[in-house]
Amino acid sequence: MKRFIISAILAWLFLQVYPAFPGSAPEKYSEGIARTVMTRYPSALTIPFKPWCYPQGYFLMGLEKLWRETGDRQYYDYIMNWADHVVNPDGSLVYFKGRSMDDMMAGSVIVWAYEQTKDEKFRKAAETIRKSYDDYPRTSDGVFWHGRGTVGQIWVDGVFMGQMFLTKYGKYIADADYCFDEAAKQLIGMHTHLKKGDSGLLYHGWDEDKDARWANSETGMAPEVWSEGLGWYALIMVETLDIFPKNHPQYATLVNITRELMQGLKNCQDKETGLWYQVVDKGDQPGNWHETSGSGMFTYAIQRAIELGIIPAKDYKDVVINGYKGLLSKAKISPADGLLDLYDANNGLGIQKDYETYVSRPRKKNGQEVISSFLWGTGIVEKAYADQAKKAAEEVNIPRFVCADYSQGKVFIFENDSIVWEHDAPLSNDVWYLPNGNLLFTTGHGVLETTLAGDTVFNYRSDSHIFACQRLKNGNTFVGECNSGKMLEIDPQGKIVKAVSILPEGVTDGKKSFIRNARRLDNGHYLVAHYGGKKVVEYDETGKNIWEVPASGGAHSVIRLPNGNTLVAIADSDKNPRIVEYNPRKEIVWEISNKDFPETKPFKFLSGMQYIPEKGILFTNWQGHGVKEKAPHMFLVNRDKKILYTFDPRPEIQTLSSVCVMDCAPEATIH
Repeated sequence: MKRFIISAILAWLFLQVYPAFPGSAPEKYSEGIARTVMTRYPSALTIPFKPWCYPQGYFLMGLEKLWRETGDRQYYDYIMNWADHVVNPDGSLVYFKGRSMDDMMAGSVIVWAYEQTKDEKFRKAAETIRKSYDDYPRTSDGVFWHGRGTVGQIWVDGVFMGQMFLTKYGKYIADADYCFDEAAKQLIGMHTHLKKGDSGLLYHGWDEDKDARWANSETGMAPEVWSEGLGWYALIMVETLDIFPKNHPQYATLVNITRELMQGLKNCQDKETGLWYQVVDKGDQPGNWHETSGSGMFTYAIQRAIELGIIPAKDYKDVVINGYKGLLSKAKISPADGLLDLYDANNGLGIQKDYETYVSRPRKKNGQEVISSFLWGTGIVEKAYADQAKKAAEEVNIPRFVCADYSQGKVFIFENDSIVWEHDAPLSNDVWYLPNGNLLFTTGHGVLETTLAGDTVFNYRSDSHIFACQRLKNGNTFVGECNSGKMLEIDPQGKIVKAVSILPEGVTDGKKSFIRNARRLDNGHYLVAHYGGKKVVEYDETGKNIWEVPASGGAHSVIRLPNGNTLVAIADSDKNPRIVEYNPRKEIVWEISNKDFPETKPFKFLSGMQYIPEKGILFTNWQGHGVKEKAPHMFLVNRDKKILYTFDPRPEIQTLSSVCVMDCAPEATIH
C-alpha cells in the first residue's frame, strides 16, 4: 500500500511540473503519452493486464529511453518503483512464472535496475529468469516454443519477448557467449521458418506439428503477416544489433535480415497516411485497416536501423517522418481527463485462422501495447528530427473549430476533441468564426450572429432557404438566398442595402437546390456554387454571368484562392465526390477524389471547406443520403494529397456541412 501511495504522489507531482498538459496537445507526444500512462496508472503494476508481463516491460523500457533523453527523474522513479515492488529483498520474484516467452520480457527491466543500482537482489532475480531458459521447450531445430503449452508452435512476437531479456542479461550481467549465441539462433531460426518469400516480411507463426487450427496443413504456416507481430520482430532486430558483438559470426546475417525487413516495411507503408495495415502486405484488400501499434513499432525500428548504419537515411528518413505523422493522426485529447487517447490498435492477439478474422478484430482504444508502441515511435523521431516533428505536430493538430451539423440542426464548438459549446441552427450549412470572437452561421431560413455567451448580435430571417453567409470588410453581412435567388448585403441594423438577383430570366423560384455556399469577392462580384445546376458561376456586381465551370456532381462550396484559382467542393450526384481547383482559364490544375484513395474511398459528399495557409485544405465529408459505411466527418489534406488530420465518426455528430478553424487568424481565413 505504501508503494502505491508513493506512486500516486509521483504522478501528482508530474502534473504540477507540466501544467500545460492535460487538456491541450503536448509539446512532445512522447512525453504526453508518458504522462498519460503515469497518471492513469500511478503504479506500473496496474498497467493491463497483470502486474508482471510484457506490457510492463515494453512500456518501462520505452520510458527508460525517455529518461535517458530528458534526464527527468520522475521517469526513473516510476520504473524503479515497479522493479522494487516485483523483487523481494532476498532477490526472489513476486510474480514471475516463466510459463511463456511473454513472461520473460519484463525481466529486461530487472537487468536495467541492476545496472543502475548494482543491488544484489536484482542480479539474483535476473539470474532466476535466465535459468528458466535452460529447460524451456524448443522445436527440433532449437527455436523456443511461444509458451510451454503451445506445443511445437513459434510465434513471431515471442522472439522479442525472450531475447529482449536475454541479450541485456548477456551484455550487462553474465553469460555473454551463451546469450548472444542463443539470440542469434532464435532470430535467424524465426526468420528461416516464417519468412514470406522474398518480401522481407514474416508470417505470424509456424507449427512444427502442423495441427494447430490456424496452421496450413502442408507448411504449418500461419495465414497472414500481422502488423504488431512483425513489429515485435522489427524491434528486437534493432535492439539486439545495438548491443550485439560485431565480431560475432552471425552479425552479418542479422544485419542482412534487418535490411530485407526494412525494405519490406518501406514497400508496404501506406503512402497516404504514413501508417501500416493490420495485415501488413494486403492494404488493397477489403476490410483492412491502419493499425497504430504496429505502425509505432515500425517507425521506431526503421529510425533505429538508420542510426545503427544498417540502412541509408536518404532512402528511409521520409518513411520515418510520415510514420510519425500517421501516429499523431491516431492521438486525440480525451474528453474525460484531458490526456491522450490512442485509437485503432489491437489489444493482444493470438494467431488467427484467416484474413477475415484478422481484419474483423475489434479496433481498441488505449490498448495495452499501443501506449508503448506510440511512446517508442514518437520518442525516437522527436529526438532525431526535432524540428520536423514539431512541424508535423502543428500540421495534424486542430485543437479548436466550429462546425455545423446539418442533420441535427446544431452548431458545435469542439476544443481538444470535446464539445464545449452548442447552439440550435436548423439546416445550418455555413459557419464563420469572426474577428470579434462571435459566430456567424445560417439557420435554414436565416442568418444569426451570436456571442459565445449566447447573446444575439445580428438576426436576419427570410421566407427563402439560406445556405450562405459572410461578414464583409465594411461590417455588413452577405446573405445568399436560394428561392429568391438574391445576393443580399445587409447592414448591422438588418437593413438590406443591396440586392442582386441571379435567377435565370423567367424563373421566379430557384427552389431549395438553387445554391449552396456563395461568396462576395473583394471586387464586388459573387462566386456561387449552384448545387442543382451543377456548376459554379462568377457574377459581376449587377448579376451578369462572367465566368462559369461545370460541377457534374453538384457544386456545394467555393473558395477563390489568393493565386486567383477557384476551389470547388463537389457533392455526390455523379458518385464522384471531389475537390477541384480551376485556374482563370477554366482548366483543372489540381483535384482530389476517391481515385487518390482507392483502398478506402473515404469521400462521400464533400461540402464545406476552409483553406489554411501553410497547412492545406480542411473540408467536411457530409454523410447523409443513406450512407451506410461511415467515414471521417472531416479531412485536412495538403497539396501532395497527404491526409494530415481526420475527424472520425462519433455518437454526438451526424452530418457535418461546414467548418471553420478558430485558431487561424480570422482575417486570414479563406472559407
